[in-house]
Amino acid sequence: MRIGIFDSGIGGLSTLLSCLRYLPDAHYLFYGDSAHAPYGDKSPAQVREWTEAAYAWFIAAGVDAVVLACNTATSAAVAPLRECADVPIIGIEPAIRKALTEHPQGGVLLLATSITVGGEKLRNLLNLLENGQERVRPLACSGLAEIIEAQDADWRVRAGRYLQAQVRPARTADIGVVVLGCTHYCWIDDLIHDTLGGDITVVDGNEGVARQLCRRLGVPIGTDTAPPLPRHARISLYFTADNDVKSHLARQLLAASGVRMDSQPDSPL
Repeated sequence: MRIGIFDSGIGGLSTLLSCLRYLPDAHYLFYGDSAHAPYGDKSPAQVREWTEAAYAWFIAAGVDAVVLACNTATSAAVAPLRECADVPIIGIEPAIRKALTEHPQGGVLLLATSITVGGEKLRNLLNLLENGQERVRPLACSGLAEIIEAQDADWRVRAGRYLQAQVRPARTADIGVVVLGCTHYCWIDDLIHDTLGGDITVVDGNEGVARQLCRRLGVPIGTDTAPPLPRHARISLYFTADNDVKSHLARQLLAASGVRMDSQPDSPL
């Protein structure tokens, strides 16, 4: 089984890790559009064009499903892609429903890109959920994904400073949960937790994506608790710019999470 995972950069590797828990034996093709990253400050039309190009690449590679591990790409492109899709397309959206259900009182702080915050998909989701508009407070975090994507020597220091300056002031006393609306932010969930206080709960949508992927492929989930990560995985990496550098960083992030890539599989194309 081949599964395509798409993101503007390395953020979607956090989604890949969640999928590995449920489908450890699949061959994963990870496509990072580093040539056009970040997506958060691009127009929806541009993001849709690049997402469609990635989808065509996956179809040529013979995948059985495509995961849009990017909230911005999902917001801009998942609906039109599904109209003509040959395989299941699983998008990701902020785990607002989970946050509201598991934390029935108080406010919810949503951290996301500008496109996600201003997009119709988010507005529709908030309108569908009881008290969604009243309880959820979206915050556009322009520039944060770029800091995380850089993975340079001081990126965590710079991310911490960003959170202190841009995110910490948005936490009011009634907010008890933070929703990560960009897969890049999953790589700093510890910093977000520490910045906003030890009593805060941080949630993301990655596990929901993995479980939906299983449902769409007809694979029994079999547990309410996420299985452990496999120690090894079949993963092909492709980035549209700086492929060698980005691939090296991706391997490091996966290894730090306890997953070693098997010998690089043959090129999917």
